[in-house]
Amino acid sequence: MKKLLLVVITLITFGRLSISQTTEKDFRDFSWGSTFDQVKNDEKSKFVSENPNDLITYEDHLAAYNVQVNYQFNEDSKLVSGTYFFTKKHLNPQLYIEDFKVFKNLLTTKYGDPSLNKEEWSANTTPNDKENYGQAIEDGNLSLYSVWVTKRSLIKIILTSSNDRPFLQIHYTTKSLDELENKTELMKALKKL
Repeated sequence: MKKLLLVVITLITFGRLSISQTTEKDFRDFSWGSTFDQVKNDEKSKFVSENPNDLITYEDHLAAYNVQVNYQFNEDSKLVSGTYFFTKKHLNPQLYIEDFKVFKNLLTTKYGDPSLNKEEWSANTTPNDKENYGQAIEDGNLSLYSVWVTKRSLIKIILTSSNDRPFLQIHYTTKSLDELENKTELMKALKKL
């Protein structure tokens, strides 16, 4: 009787854990595995564009910064990553460094210390470049990023340059594709193996 009671309690506990995992929010108001249609129907920001079943783009504000919000989906139209692209342009490239610090601090407040902080300098960097981080970013000689690892996600803030213009982004991606796999297709493949 005690064994049966222990088994029932264990099953209930695991059932609750799996239910709570599926309702956990991973990017904005959505969980990894949310469908393309769920995101499209429930996102409240200004719609910009879509590539059916693959990518949806919105405009929003994040701490008074204008951002482009991208939702990326796998081949089964399930959410696997999301990105904030900051659209503000500064005349002084050092201000991008300040923006990076603001959002890195916010992410640290929410997720704890990053598991990785990295400065990547190009091979043609001079000692003068290292005195002016903002200009080094703009010139394409420096990229900064930090990474957080949660139970379900990898979160990375990146400051780099593209086309001689600094840009800042925060990228969220699922750590595991287990819950996103198409179980029916896997069972069909199993028969062919």
